[in-house]
Amino acid sequence: METNGMEQLFEKIAKALINIIPEDWEKIYLYAEIRDGYEKVFFYYYPKGSNSAIYSLDITDKYNIDKKQFDERENHLYDCFGELYKEFKTQGQEPWTNLTFILDSTGKMKLEYGYDDISQKSSVEKQDEWEAKYIAM
Repeated sequence: METNGMEQLFEKIAKALINIIPEDWEKIYLYAEIRDGYEKVFFYYYPKGSNSAIYSLDITDKYNIDKKQFDERENHLYDCFGELYKEFKTQGQEPWTNLTFILDSTGKMKLEYGYDDISQKSSVEKQDEWEAKYIAM
């Protein structure tokens, strides 16, 4: 596997996330799911000094951010994961069905890939299971 291209994509993803979050943060937990005809990306982040996670879709309301600007940044994030998915296929790697991307404020990244067929689960069920595993509510 050509790791330099992957590293560049992960850096691009990290920059896209940083561009979306309007405050200093400690850790980001992101879920991405991609398969032909379906994409879902959401994340939570912990603001610096806080034990309460902020859900990505709550950012515009909580911080009075322009919805159009937020949507453009979120679309860029989706594009980044689409590129990553294509890169896996290009390099002959088994494409993942979902992944968890964890980033801390020091730049340390952790990735967990899922390969199970989760297409029969509802999006709510998948999100609830993921949140129970990764986010302290």
